[in-house]
Amino acid sequence: MNFTSGQRITNRDEDFIINEAIDNNGSWILKVEGISELVKGKRFVFDTHIDKEIRVLNPIDTELIADTDYGYRKTKLFIENQMRSAPVYSKQITVAHKAAFNLAAYQLEPTLKAFDLPRPRILIADGVGLGKTIEVGIFLSEMIRRGKGKRIMVLALKSILGQFQQEIWNRFAIPLVRLDSDGISKIKSELPANKNPFEYYDKTIVSIDTLKNNAKFQHYIEKTQWDIVVIDECHTVANTGSLRGGLAQLLSTKCDSLILTSATPHNGKKQSFANLVNMIEPLAIKDDTNYSKEDILPYYVRRFKFNIDDESVRSNFPERKVVPIHANLTDAENAFLALQQKIKFDAINSLNAADIQNDLFGRKSPRKQKRDLLFAIGLFKSYMSSPEAALSSVENRIKKLDAMTDQKELVENNLELLNQLRKQLQHIIDAKQDAKYQTFKNELIRLKWNGRKNDFRIVVFAERIETLKALKQKLQQDFELEDKVIADFHGSLTDMEQQRIIEDFGKADSDYRILLTSDAGSQGVNLHYFCNYMFNYDIPWSLITLEQRNGRIDRYGQSKTPYIHYMIAKSELKGLKDDLHIISKLKDKEEAVYNSLGDAASVYKLYNVTAEEDLVTMAIAGNNERLIDQPVEAVAEDAGFDLGADFWDDATPALPVADPILEQASLFANDRTYYEALILQLKSDGYLNLDDAQFEGDLLEVKHTKELDRILYDLPHEAKPQKIGDVYQLSLYKEEVQQAIADARKKKGEWAKFHILYELHPVVRFLMTQLEASVDKNVGLVAKLSQLPEGVAYFVIHGMVSNNLGQSVLSDFFVVPMHIDGGLQGKPLPFEDFLKAQQLDKELFTESITDNDLAKLQSLLPEVIDFARQLHMGQQQQMLQWDMEKKLAVYEEKLRNWKAGKEQQMQQEFGDKPDFGFLKRRRENKEFEFKTILHNSSRYFKDLTSLNGDAYLKILAVFYH
Repeated sequence: MNFTSGQRITNRDEDFIINEAIDNNGSWILKVEGISELVKGKRFVFDTHIDKEIRVLNPIDTELIADTDYGYRKTKLFIENQMRSAPVYSKQITVAHKAAFNLAAYQLEPTLKAFDLPRPRILIADGVGLGKTIEVGIFLSEMIRRGKGKRIMVLALKSILGQFQQEIWNRFAIPLVRLDSDGISKIKSELPANKNPFEYYDKTIVSIDTLKNNAKFQHYIEKTQWDIVVIDECHTVANTGSLRGGLAQLLSTKCDSLILTSATPHNGKKQSFANLVNMIEPLAIKDDTNYSKEDILPYYVRRFKFNIDDESVRSNFPERKVVPIHANLTDAENAFLALQQKIKFDAINSLNAADIQNDLFGRKSPRKQKRDLLFAIGLFKSYMSSPEAALSSVENRIKKLDAMTDQKELVENNLELLNQLRKQLQHIIDAKQDAKYQTFKNELIRLKWNGRKNDFRIVVFAERIETLKALKQKLQQDFELEDKVIADFHGSLTDMEQQRIIEDFGKADSDYRILLTSDAGSQGVNLHYFCNYMFNYDIPWSLITLEQRNGRIDRYGQSKTPYIHYMIAKSELKGLKDDLHIISKLKDKEEAVYNSLGDAASVYKLYNVTAEEDLVTMAIAGNNERLIDQPVEAVAEDAGFDLGADFWDDATPALPVADPILEQASLFANDRTYYEALILQLKSDGYLNLDDAQFEGDLLEVKHTKELDRILYDLPHEAKPQKIGDVYQLSLYKEEVQQAIADARKKKGEWAKFHILYELHPVVRFLMTQLEASVDKNVGLVAKLSQLPEGVAYFVIHGMVSNNLGQSVLSDFFVVPMHIDGGLQGKPLPFEDFLKAQQLDKELFTESITDNDLAKLQSLLPEVIDFARQLHMGQQQQMLQWDMEKKLAVYEEKLRNWKAGKEQQMQQEFGDKPDFGFLKRRRENKEFEFKTILHNSSRYFKDLTSLNGDAYLKILAVFYH
């Protein structure tokens, strides 16, 4: 017997679908996935040399039995379960709209756009605070509904692992196993040492730093395949030469679907952004340094707040208030900064203008003067954070000098000068001459904030950890704050510490009144739930960073007016006044962007934090305010920008989708009646005890039994009831679940009490599987209805077609009408049409079914299967094959063009160069890389678009009169 991908087989009394069939010298190695009750969703490998009883399922063997339940409840439920469980292939949204979030059309676009691609892969590049996590959840739920989201891995920043996991569970009921430090320790204690956790847990969330620093995990990854990989804040993996970038590239080859998210996904260089696009579609770009917007437009979505027309969405972004707070520097501070300015101008006077404007960071002019200039600017920048930060920088430099033997004549090596700077800084700190802190303290007093339990919460951003430490110490002294009131957050904390602080700060019962954070807290974390006051204690020299900071409280879902405070130093000291003005202008720039363009990166078009900081450094070095105030085109040209002004700053065009949501047919009047019937049937059949599940008002309560606990082993423990015998509470009303999510923020450690009741929830999947188990394998249920034409039987069939990857690509529910005595009554028709015509969603009345009737219906099965294959599924399959062949032709043309482009590049790069040594190895590596991409892409798409054998048919039920 020959086996092929897509076939349904039975072995050891269970049913499977073949994902891959490998000829093994007369026997077969079959990689399969379970589709019957006990093995559903699990993967196995069979060897036909060992398992000799494997056979292909044949619908002719179906046994027809009478449904004797009241109103043919079991028949209706069985068909409904099949329809809710079977993969769907619509390009519309089919299930995500039921999840617990406020539906907005723009949030559906990434998923809808991804569905237009051969493989659903896309970059979500929406602006800060627009809800990219929700958009990821929509995509995941839709892919799960399509049967292509069983195995998922999410990579996120270590600070937001818990936040992301909780959001995806609370709103979409998708469980992710969190592999943070605690999660990994748990795995080590529970799993055998040689067990791959990514094979044991289907859905995981982990930090990419955890993966790149763990050689064993990387080994596991190389042996694993996922349906979907999600990489949050993907700009951190754009450099393929880094450990992060290399790992991301590997993961992109280990999954069918890939989702990348970032509000700032590139650094302005075409090569860097091409790395991300190549992860999504390796054939999108022929030349990584020369491609157009049209080449990449299919692979990303980008929108800003002001692109959203939906008033209900815009109302979730209260207009923010900007509060500049000026601190007049003290005499001691002016004296210190006067010395800093002297160092700066002495260096400037020794340099040409070109050295500063074009080559400040290069080596074309004497290094000494530029080193002195950069030292002076660095000293200024550290002091703009705090005198403690500046003191730390000076003291660190002094320590380095002690270990140096070769000390060149640089200012930063002048021990006498460094000691003088240290003495002045120590005096400022000891004499409490820090004007910015005094002004900050006075502002808190003006706002009547004392750090007490009923005071509002505040987020304070500062670049330097020394500043955060100093702020904490001063605030504790001046406001008599306990440790539990003040939190400091920075990148050197462990993942568990970071998650704990962020979660705690977002709870109503938190003791924290003030969060002091470095820019490690500026990306991804939600700080807006109970906080609408923020202070930029120092102003970062990057508009991108500034926008990210402000977006922590000024984001979708903020219920109050966000107050953004800026601490701005002021001085009339010559030179220093100009430098301070340049820094203050950054605040004005960000505010102008907020009120017009919507994206801070569009101002300088550098798209890179370091590049923007360097630009500000050059402006201060040359006392050149024009650099940060001139038209963007000039700045971009000066900075060597190469991605194109119109390339990234505009939102992607809205998708012209008239009706994005597909409402699916049902045999029940609504979801409530379906779930009530399901619970009642399972109790009648003995699969549930009387008190295992029941509706209490609008809530379905399902008891947490030992069996359920065992089956749902991979649910987050916070999502489960506390003990056996407690209940899951599932609601059909998303507003109720959303209120539960809000209520959970009132208490530390709590997750939402109510979950969304829909077909993707693991508890619901368990109940649906139990119903399926109540109908024996290869059994079709029979119902007798007096409203049907007499002497006619309607066979309800589910037909499926798979491709060479073992993926179902066609799933159809249809009806074959037959004369009781044989022969076709009419053309096969969609089940949805039959359902409406015969009003099967209304109350049905059970009638007596004789053995003679069953025998007649049973005798019709060979004809029914024949008609189903030839007259319906055969035509459907042929139409699908034509469509697949057209897609394959387009893709093959794309392959040829991509190949020609790569060969031309190879000729240009290596054509006239010697073919030996380093150049030969480099050429061979590049040839191997692009040939591998070509081979893998060609094979994948052929398998994707090749239909395999006859359709699989399953007889679900027969209605007759």
